[in-house]
Amino acid sequence: MAPTHASRVLAVLSSALALTALTLPLPAAGKEVMPHRGDIPDAFLRGVTHVVCVTFPEGGAAELPLYTRGAGGFHRAGAIPRGQTGPLSQWDDDEGWQEDCYPAFDVQAGDATRYAHVLINLQEAGGREAWLREGSERGPEAPWVTIESLRTLDAFEGRRVEFDALRRPGRPLVVRAAPHDSANEVEAALPNDVILGQRVGDFAEVLSYAPGDSGYRRLGWVRIVDEEGLLLLWPTHFNRHGC
Repeated sequence: MAPTHASRVLAVLSSALALTALTLPLPAAGKEVMPHRGDIPDAFLRGVTHVVCVTFPEGGAAELPLYTRGAGGFHRAGAIPRGQTGPLSQWDDDEGWQEDCYPAFDVQAGDATRYAHVLINLQEAGGREAWLREGSERGPEAPWVTIESLRTLDAFEGRRVEFDALRRPGRPLVVRAAPHDSANEVEAALPNDVILGQRVGDFAEVLSYAPGDSGYRRLGWVRIVDEEGLLLLWPTHFNRHGC
C-alpha cells in the first residue's frame, strides 16, 4: 500500500547537498531542504508536467531503481544510491522516513503501470535523466514512487505550497484578483495552511480555510509558471495539518 501524504516523512541528507541547500522553516520534527535557485539551471524548471516523489522507509533500501525506454517498452537499468541523486526537494524526519521529489517532464504508460521521465540530479552538470516506475518493485522495505500532475494540481493535494524558493532573485510573488496578468494585484499575506484550488492556464487559485464560515475562501490567484514557462511553485513534504 502506498504511504499517505501524512506518513511520507524522510531522513538523513547527504552533507554535500546540505551545504548548498535552502532550509525551509516548518513547524515539525523534521527538515526540508531545496537547492538555492541560483544553483538550478532554468532549463531544469521549464516544461515540468509532474512531481515525482520517492519515499524511502526506515531501514529500507536506500537505492533508487532506474529504467530506460526502448522499442520493447521499459526495462530495468540498475539502481542509483540515494546519496548520488540531487532532487529538487528532500525531507528528513526524526522517525527515519526519507522522501525525495523530482521534476518530471513526461509520463508514459508501461506494463500495467506508469513511468515518469525525471531529472534525478539537478546539481550535476547538464542534469541526469532517468525513468522512474510508479509504485514499488518489492515489499514495504522498498522505495515507493508516486507520480502526481501539476496540470490538475494533484501534486499539491494534502501538502503545503512553497511559493518563493523557485523564483529568480528580484521576482517576488504576486497575488492577483483573477487568473490573468492584467488583473489587479491583491495585498494578501499567504498563510502556511492554504490549498490550491483550480488551475486556469498558468495560474492557480489560492484558498484558505475560514473557521465558522462556509469552508474555504479565495485569497487570489498566483502563477504556477512564469512568462517563460519556468516552474514557480513546489509542494512541500510537510502535511498541511501536521498529522
